Amino acid sequence: MKNRLIINTFYLIIGGLITKVLGFFIKILYTRYLKADGVSLITLVFPTYTLLLTISTLALPTLISKLIAEHKSRKSKIIFTSFWICMITNIVLIGLFFLFSNYFSKNILHDARCSTLIKILLITLPFISITSIIKAYFFGEEKIIPVIFSNISEEIIKLFLIITFLRKFIMKSTLSGVKFYLFISLFCEIVSFFILFLFLPKKFNISKLDYKYDNNFGIKMIKTSFPVLISKLINSFGFFIEPILLTNLLICKGLPSKYIILNYGYYQGYAIAILTIPSFFLMSLSNNIIPAISKLKNKNKEKIKPLIKKVLSLTITGSLVFIFILMFFGKSIMYYLYGTTSGFKYLKVLLPFFTLFYLESPIISILQSLDQESKVFNISLISLVIKYFSLTILILLNFGFNSILYSEILSIFSVVYLGFYYLKKYFYYSFQ
Repeated sequence: MKNRLIINTFYLIIGGLITKVLGFFIKILYTRYLKADGVSLITLVFPTYTLLLTISTLALPTLISKLIAEHKSRKSKIIFTSFWICMITNIVLIGLFFLFSNYFSKNILHDARCSTLIKILLITLPFISITSIIKAYFFGEEKIIPVIFSNISEEIIKLFLIITFLRKFIMKSTLSGVKFYLFISLFCEIVSFFILFLFLPKKFNISKLDYKYDNNFGIKMIKTSFPVLISKLINSFGFFIEPILLTNLLICKGLPSKYIILNYGYYQGYAIAILTIPSFFLMSLSNNIIPAISKLKNKNKEKIKPLIKKVLSLTITGSLVFIFILMFFGKSIMYYLYGTTSGFKYLKVLLPFFTLFYLESPIISILQSLDQESKVFNISLISLVIKYFSLTILILLNFGFNSILYSEILSIFSVVYLGFYYLKKYFYYSFQ
C-alpha cells in the first residue's frame, strides 16, 4: 500500500512538473499576446466558469475514486450512473446560462464582452465532466499513467496552437484573441477525452443494465456526494462572487471600474498564479491520499496516522522551499514569466501566509477520505463567511484594493485551523 502510494505520487509529481512547465510557457505566451486587457477579461469570467464546472460535475469525481477503490466489482455501474447524472446536469446548466449570459455579463460582470466567452466555456463543460469521470476511474484503480499522458498531451497541443495561431487572432482584437484561446481549451478537452478512452480496459465486464441509469444507485451517489458538492459549491461561489463583490463595493467607494478590473487581473492573473505553482504537487498528494486512506480506514486504521503525518510533512517541506525561492527571486520570476512586475506588491504581502495555504488541499482530501464530508462543508462555509464579511468591512473602512489580500489571509488561517481541529477530534474519538 505504502509503496504504491509513493510510486504513484512520484509519477504524478513528475507528470505534474512536466505539465506545469508546459503550462508556464503557455501562460507566458498568452499573457504577453493578450496583454493586461485580455488577461483581465479571462480573470473576470473565470470565477463564473469555475462555479459552472463544479455544478456540472456535482463533485462526483472525488466520490468515484473513493467508491471504485472500495467496490471494485461495481465499477461499471458507478461509471455509467455518474455519466448520466453529469450529462443531465450539463444539459440543464448550458440551457439556462445560454439564455441569461447577456444580462449576466452586462449587469453583473459589467463587461458585455464576457457574454461570448461564457458561451464558449459552457460548451467545454460536458467534455470536462466526462474526462473527470474517466480520470476518477483511473485514480480509483490506482492507474495514473493514462491521466499523466492525457494531461501532458493536452498541454503540448495547446502550446502548439497558441504559438501557431493566437498572434494572428489577437491582431484583429483583444476579444478575438481571448475567444480563440478559449476555443483552444475546448479542442484540447476533446483530445484529452479520446486519449483517456484509448487507455480504458478492452475487456470490461459490462452488462446491458450497467449502461442504463440506476435510479436507486444514482440517488445514493448524489446523497453521498452532496456534502462534498455543497462544500465545492461554496468555494466556487466564493470565487465566483469575489470579483463581483469587490468591483461593486470599490465602485461605490469611488474607484473606477477599469482600475479595479486591471488590478484584479494583476492579483489573480499574476500574483496568485505564481503562488499556486505548487498546485501540481498538492494535487498529486491529494488524488493519491483519497483511495489510499479509503482502503485503510476499514482494514488497518493504525496505519492512517503515520501516512497523514508523512503527507503533511512533505507538503510543508516542499512549500517552504518554494516560499524561500519566491522571497529572493519572486520579482525576477514574475518579470521573466509575464514581462511585468505589476502584481509583485500583492505577491509580497501574501507570500508569508501561503505556507499554510498549501496545507489546505491535503487536509480537505484527508477529511473526505475519512468520511468527514460534513466537516469539509463546515470549513468551506465558515471560511467563506469570514473572507467576504472581512472583505466588506475592510473596503468600508477604506483599505481599498488591499482589502482582498487581508481577507484572503484570514480565510487561509480559518481553513487550516478548522482542518487540524477536525482531524484531531476525529482521531481522538476513533481511537477511544
